[in-house]
Amino acid sequence: MHLDFAVVADYALVDQSGKMSVLGIFQHIWVPQFPAMHPRLHLVLRLKGRRTEVGEHQVQIRLLDEEDTELLGGSGTVNFAEPPAGITEIEAAAVLVFDVPFPRASQYRFEIAVDGERKATVPITVSQMPPQPSSAPPPLLRPHRPLRPPVPSTSAAPLGAYVRLPLLVLAAALALGFDLGGYPLFDPDEGRNAEVAREMAESNDYLLPHLNGLPYLDKPVVYFAAAAAVMEVLGPTETAARLPAYLFTLATIAVVVTFARRRWGSDAGWLAGLALGTTTLVLVYARTTIFDSALAFCTTVAILAFWDDRPVLAWAAIGLGAITKGPVAILIPLATLVPSALLTGRSLRKLFPVTGLAVFALVALPWFLAVSVRIPEFPHYVFVRETFERVTTTRFHRTAPLWYYLPILPVAAFPWIVPALARLKHWRWAWLARRVNPHAQDAILLGCWVLGPLLFFTVNQSKLPQYLLPLMPPFAIAAARLLTREAGVARRAYAAIAATLGVALVSLTLWLPAPITLTPAERAAIPPTALALGIALLISAALVWVAGRPGRLRPALGVMGYALVVMTIPIVSGQLLAAVGEDRSAATLARVIQNAEPGDARVLGISAFPPSLPFYLRQTIPVATATGRELTSNFIADYHERFRELPGSPLKRPDYWREQLARCQAPTVFVTRTGDAATRAALEAVIPLLAVEGRYAAYGPCAASSAR
Repeated sequence: MHLDFAVVADYALVDQSGKMSVLGIFQHIWVPQFPAMHPRLHLVLRLKGRRTEVGEHQVQIRLLDEEDTELLGGSGTVNFAEPPAGITEIEAAAVLVFDVPFPRASQYRFEIAVDGERKATVPITVSQMPPQPSSAPPPLLRPHRPLRPPVPSTSAAPLGAYVRLPLLVLAAALALGFDLGGYPLFDPDEGRNAEVAREMAESNDYLLPHLNGLPYLDKPVVYFAAAAAVMEVLGPTETAARLPAYLFTLATIAVVVTFARRRWGSDAGWLAGLALGTTTLVLVYARTTIFDSALAFCTTVAILAFWDDRPVLAWAAIGLGAITKGPVAILIPLATLVPSALLTGRSLRKLFPVTGLAVFALVALPWFLAVSVRIPEFPHYVFVRETFERVTTTRFHRTAPLWYYLPILPVAAFPWIVPALARLKHWRWAWLARRVNPHAQDAILLGCWVLGPLLFFTVNQSKLPQYLLPLMPPFAIAAARLLTREAGVARRAYAAIAATLGVALVSLTLWLPAPITLTPAERAAIPPTALALGIALLISAALVWVAGRPGRLRPALGVMGYALVVMTIPIVSGQLLAAVGEDRSAATLARVIQNAEPGDARVLGISAFPPSLPFYLRQTIPVATATGRELTSNFIADYHERFRELPGSPLKRPDYWREQLARCQAPTVFVTRTGDAATRAALEAVIPLLAVEGRYAAYGPCAASSAR
């Protein structure tokens, strides 16, 4: 058997009769910039043999560079049918279609083997196109076939020649931090976490977090310690509470930029950082006093360090993540890297070097052991209550259907999810080349970074939107890799989506359900905010559409179009955030109490504990409670009986408030839930109503004369 011919072409077709049609045969490709990708390259083969060789034969294809590095590989079968009587020579044709990567200018070759025997070599020369003077007229004919430009440009210039990407990244960073402390803390999460940090700064106990004076071990120490350190400098303010989340986000962006620049070039690196900084979910939690931005930093460092063959650094980052948000910091990198290694044929043992595991223990164990000495119940609480039961039971009241994340993920990763998935239709190439092609292996790892953790979060009984935050970097990286090669990619899809959302927001007042529960301030703030965001979406759609027009590519407009919407959100949403904050925060309630009782106002909660109230009052608050659940801490609730017996404990007996109201030895404000009619009636009979703010009502202050 021999190979009659083998050529590389734009397109080829073999009809049912065996007739072959081939268009655009070439051997030389010019590209403006490397790395480059030739989409749907056709390798056309025709094999001939003797009649005795009828049947299936194995064909192996390898793409090699000058250094004999294999960039692409695959195999298949060719079937020789039984020829008519009298025919002694048989033939069969095959057309193989690849998306072929070319990392640099070089002499490449396809090696073709049949049944293990090399039959032919097809050479391809790939060269960089020389720059042309802008005044020179375009040539009428080219001596060689040009490849589609791998950068979003109509010339040889890279993306960075059209737009100053570092400046855009700086603008995105400034937008993330715009008016960071301009609205109150949102309860329960922000208020509670800020209060834990305030108490840590006040007590200088940076080992064991406390909430309302009691041990708080629902979450580890790193974010609390970071916020407490900032509060030591700036004081206990909203800005100080949120600043660590913002700084962790900037650090994550810097890590992504550094990694992508080193791996795919300067433009891809800066664009990946811009994409990450202008992703919806990243914006939300860069401005929120919560742990997920710190966790995302740790998991991103870990995954990229493993990708860079630096497992010791990766395990150090996992150790830091473990004392930031617990075992999930181990799960996310391993749920990404183990499937990726299995699919690409890489060694799993390289993920678990002894030195790396030792570094993990050195980072994570000291705090864990020190807290376990002070609180012996801590190991059981961490591994059984907060990990096993959170994953497998519904006791945490965060259950949701399996499809919970399907509508959340597109919004969370908007707008960069659109270009990131633009070439998803070529998944089969990545799958077939996953063991031999570095570009395919990169695509597999990015896919596993999303799908591996997402599968766990889907089956997990506890579900929240912020769990997806560590999954945002792969969307940013994938979008940057593609947009630095193709400016117009996904422009139709994005323009349609952004325009539809823009029209919906501009017309929001026409279809917003009237019965929706909103405060007057929220109802007044929504229309102008929606209008501004709707206009931003429409402008974004127009920019991306215009930027991607074939033959008139304008990469700067496209990049700015994608980034515009999320950069606009902090600037136009201040009024709405302030209105929501007034409804979901105890800031106003604290001001009312301080005005009613200047100085150190004594406050007593009656089965009520507004999480941000102690933060704004700068003091702990006793609570008359049966279970301690009002403090929104599972650890405190689990051990409330023991904590109630501690000297000076803030947990009081359920009827403690009646004794205080009757005696009233010092002016005291009583806070209860607005829906607790019985308690409110008892208070109203003795002391005046001070304020009703959201879910809480305050009465008092009582005085000795009010006792009856």
